[in-house]
Amino acid sequence: MPLLRTADESQIGRSTYRDSETKYTGTQNVKNTTAVMVALVAAVGCIVAAIAAGQVTAQDAVTVNQQGVENHFPDGLRFFIDAESASQIDEIRVYVRKLGQSSRTTYRAVEFEPGNAISGEALFQSKTSNEYIPTGTRLEYHFDIRTADGSNFQTEPETIVYLNTDLNWDSKSSGLIDVYYYEYDELSEIRAEAVLQVAAETYEFMRPILGVELREPMSIVVYSDYDHMREALNPSSQVAARHLRTLGKAFSNERTLLVDGSRDAGVGDNTLTTTAHEFTHLLVADASGSAYSQVHAWLNEGLAVYSERQPGNEYERFMRNAIFNDRVPPLVGLRTFAGTPQETLRAYGQGHAVVSYMLAAYDPVLMKELFVNLRTTYNFGKALSASYGVTVPELDNAWRESVGLAPRDLSTPPPPPLQVLPTRRAQAPAEAPASTEPAPAAAAPAATAQPTPTAAPAPTYTPAPPPTPAAPAGGGCGAAPEQSGTVPAELASLMLLGAPVGLIALAGFRRGRRRIDND
Repeated sequence: MPLLRTADESQIGRSTYRDSETKYTGTQNVKNTTAVMVALVAAVGCIVAAIAAGQVTAQDAVTVNQQGVENHFPDGLRFFIDAESASQIDEIRVYVRKLGQSSRTTYRAVEFEPGNAISGEALFQSKTSNEYIPTGTRLEYHFDIRTADGSNFQTEPETIVYLNTDLNWDSKSSGLIDVYYYEYDELSEIRAEAVLQVAAETYEFMRPILGVELREPMSIVVYSDYDHMREALNPSSQVAARHLRTLGKAFSNERTLLVDGSRDAGVGDNTLTTTAHEFTHLLVADASGSAYSQVHAWLNEGLAVYSERQPGNEYERFMRNAIFNDRVPPLVGLRTFAGTPQETLRAYGQGHAVVSYMLAAYDPVLMKELFVNLRTTYNFGKALSASYGVTVPELDNAWRESVGLAPRDLSTPPPPPLQVLPTRRAQAPAEAPASTEPAPAAAAPAATAQPTPTAAPAPTYTPAPPPTPAAPAGGGCGAAPEQSGTVPAELASLMLLGAPVGLIALAGFRRGRRRIDND
């Protein structure tokens, strides 16, 4: 059976349809003419009443016998309708709206043979990135019926949830956060409850920071088997999944999040930290609204790592090493992330460090103001200046000084924001690049124009501690294992803000890191 949920059904996994002789109330456009003389008001009222009476008569001639939708996951949805009318039915459209950030409604023409009694269908596909429907997406649909006499009629809106068809789904909810899970093992329900708790705690923790209030539901789909989750990923991610493992992926427009809830020995149990991280991306999207694409990756990912509330994570270790060697790229170059997995891990750590600094060194309310300004300016640089009074390079320098690094020379034009930056190394004298041979020992004094780093103790990277709410109990972020860090999403393209945000781990890299840690 199709696995969908309608607005009036308590069970998940039911096909939504209506099988009755219900006659749907139609709508006809009545153009009100502005009364110029008071005496015409009564006449206009009589005309409107006459039209309304005729409309009711016409409505009685249209009957919808059956209408609904079938889930053909992963290919998409099939909408169907059977209807009768005294006047020939010429056209039917099904309008579908994703209940989320966007209010845009799309439609498909229902295919049928015109007549007084019709049966037709329309397909919404989910086979390509452009037509992809993430699981957990809530959709609202209705049919619009037009007849030969010029009337048109609309069915009542129905709501469905798009999920895998071969799994026995159940749900947990806190009101505005819905967690969908299926029977897999004895821990399936416990895992779903832990995910719901972490999402609720993450919302309470990040709400005052982002200034966001949930008003529409968000969905979290927990997969207890990674093969089930791989099947639900969009086509581009399915290709990447041959080499990478997607631990979680957030879809801001659809307000849904996919989480790998499996307990794979190769990657460990990352369910709770992934939930906190990816759920924060949905909150950031809510806070920035239609300006979400303007949020720089270092801030978006920095806030997501901050929400995990796990000091000593692997991002932080990469960041400490970068600070020690002064290989920290300019913040202005991290509007998007690109590079090797190690460079991306370092970028996550840098974003986390800068976000922690911003929340500790400035009034925390300024972060909320940043998103308010972003929604009005649609420009990240202007929003940052309006709220914090600094530019991105100036913020970068302030943070560098806080961790013991020398400020950058701001007189040099910064590189383009989308440039893929090489790893920053210690600067050498201008004439040094002329020779590729190692400098002899006697030539060392010539390089004293710019001192090289010594083996002195590394500057201590101590990101400002976040506010100290009580550690999450039970399934909170702190319940995840220490080695539950992840490698960022879509490493093949690393355009995290140009596509749905995700969090992907390289299983081989994690196993290698664990071997190093164990040694």
